[in-house]
Amino acid sequence: MKRLDHVSTHLSRTFTGTYRLTGRVAEFDNAKTPFLKLRLSDCVGDQIAMLNLSKTTVPERIGHLDFVTASGVKCLSGQFILDEFRRASRDEVTCMDTLQSLPRVYSPMSEVFDKLVTTVQSLQSECLRAFLTRVLERKDRLEAFLNAPASVNYHHAYPGGLLEHSLNVANNAVTMLRLNEPSMSRLMQETCFVAGLLHDIGKTYTYDSKGKPNAAWKLCSHDAFTLEACAYGLAYLDQHEPDIAMTLRHIWTCASPGARYGQPAAMTLARYIRDADGQNAMADNQQRAFGTKRQWGFSQIGQNVFWRPETSTLQPQ
Repeated sequence: MKRLDHVSTHLSRTFTGTYRLTGRVAEFDNAKTPFLKLRLSDCVGDQIAMLNLSKTTVPERIGHLDFVTASGVKCLSGQFILDEFRRASRDEVTCMDTLQSLPRVYSPMSEVFDKLVTTVQSLQSECLRAFLTRVLERKDRLEAFLNAPASVNYHHAYPGGLLEHSLNVANNAVTMLRLNEPSMSRLMQETCFVAGLLHDIGKTYTYDSKGKPNAAWKLCSHDAFTLEACAYGLAYLDQHEPDIAMTLRHIWTCASPGARYGQPAAMTLARYIRDADGQNAMADNQQRAFGTKRQWGFSQIGQNVFWRPETSTLQPQ
């Protein structure tokens, strides 16, 4: 590594921002000056920056995925050289946009990730955005939500499958709501989206940060963790939008026939999410069942049998 304290800063530009700390490693330049190479991440991407350890003291107890504020210069060489690196203040974290702190680098499906962030940031309800911040931006859950499959051997069984399935269910449920009840308020449409997005959030307890099944996957049903995963956010909604908090609880505990909680659905939103969940899962399984095989007849995945009728190919006129 070339000598970093002599890197030209001619025509450089300053930068500052609040990020998640997602990586760090100690390095030495040619003059044996110790530097800390840092990866600073948010929903847009990463900043790789160097901190001169002989000039700047690294604050203690800053760990993986903690919020940090960094400032410095970006040189013509593309190298970021920091002159400040510290733990972010509460106000700096609060000023970040919804889901801004989710590290894009951890999502194996960047296009789906971008759709998630864009859609959530477009929500008009400040309470629902604050709720999602309290549920999805928890550092002990966010990696699993981005990396986990939706299932091990069933639908969307690949890294990032949980995120893709969750976003599909949310969008499809809102489409059904708008088709059947076009006069439904914007707040209830957004509540439907949030309920669909988090209908499988309990699975973040059954997979580790790399998306691998853990002990809870064998010992507990993911449904049992849904309310636990959302508890912090629901407590917030109880103070600001108590009816919305109760709506979400009802949807998640009654949406499926024979649900463990035993309460019948008392609102159409629960049925939309139940149906969107089942249809999206079946569509992915059917696609996997046929794959590159012939496009008609019977095919099977596990106990699931699928059939496509043989149809003649219409030639263009």
